Amino acid sequence: MEDLKRKYARFLVEGCLRLKKGDKLFIIGYHLIEDFISLVKEEANKLGITDIQTLINNPFKQKELYLTKSYEEIITNPIMDRTMYNKMAREGYAFLSLSSPLPGFYEDVDAELLSKVSRYQMKSISEYKEYQLKGKIKWNISAVPNEIWANDIVNGDINRLWDLVFDICLIKEDNPVHAWDQKMKKLKKRAEYLNQLQIDHLVYQNSLGTNLEIGLPEGYLFQSADEGNIVNMPTEEVFTSPDRLRVNGKVFSSKPLLHNGNLIENFWLKFQDGKIVDYDAAKGKEILKGIIDTDEGSHYLGEVALVDYQSPISLTNVLFKNTLYDENASCHLAIGESFPECIEGGLLLSREELINRGLNMSHEHVDFFIGTSDLEVIAVLKNGNKTVIMKDGNFVEV
Repeated sequence: MEDLKRKYARFLVEGCLRLKKGDKLFIIGYHLIEDFISLVKEEANKLGITDIQTLINNPFKQKELYLTKSYEEIITNPIMDRTMYNKMAREGYAFLSLSSPLPGFYEDVDAELLSKVSRYQMKSISEYKEYQLKGKIKWNISAVPNEIWANDIVNGDINRLWDLVFDICLIKEDNPVHAWDQKMKKLKKRAEYLNQLQIDHLVYQNSLGTNLEIGLPEGYLFQSADEGNIVNMPTEEVFTSPDRLRVNGKVFSSKPLLHNGNLIENFWLKFQDGKIVDYDAAKGKEILKGIIDTDEGSHYLGEVALVDYQSPISLTNVLFKNTLYDENASCHLAIGESFPECIEGGLLLSREELINRGLNMSHEHVDFFIGTSDLEVIAVLKNGNKTVIMKDGNFVEV
């Protein structure tokens, strides 16, 4: 187990971020996983990476603030300051964000307060987000088990949770870098196929009640993981950004969404001319409202992602309650910020030019899951022809 943890740590630096001697690394994570953070630093040092900065967060201290302090006291407390992200981006550090979920941890915290603080923090790192979205820095988000997460999803068996992470991230392969290179070639082929189809819009339907049309902008580009920097580990998706004003119909979630430590379950969204005009949730409606009300852009979609329902993550039959994993178990959408690289020449365009091309701008980007075993996705082409690209939740391979 310890050898595999060390192999995973090295893979994140060498295989995902593709760092080399002399590069700079910024690691973000909870104090609950400091042992693993130490492994990452050791493996980075072996690669000649010695300039390593860390931001270690303590969720217990943060929760205490939420329960005992006012909004103004919370956002001015040093432990809630995230502006270090901006400084690290300006100075050219690669970002390694170690996601370690805490399901239900904030259930007794006021949902509106959580959302308000989250919005403030997102706005405070807008400079970093600009570097990220324009591809000016390397970044990666990967998951690391902790006891709270293990207690919630695998009956406290943290070694089993580690084992799932190793299997899904191909760490048990002789050469994980090579294994991911092969997977990324397959995903790239799918993206290239979708790009040559010249799609006008996509139609989603399933038995949950989803009946949704999503228009794509002129010059859309489906993307997949980049061999030069895998930003999400794991990744099973091909994705693009929609025309924010051409989304109509209703979509139902297929999995719970964990946001700010709280679950949103059995929810739906209704769109008209791109905008969310109605919504509901069996649980966590106030959390959902907080996401949608972040800003004007969070009332629109920013991402369309296609993933096989029979992905390796889905086949584990585990609900990870971690967006990073659950979004790669099946198809998903995202409320909020679009990706400039998902439109021809987008990385060279200003925010105003991207908006004029149909993309969405927001301080928020929240993925939610819509894939089912009976999901059908039809591509309606610019010439009027129709092509089924997903059937029974999986890609129709060509």
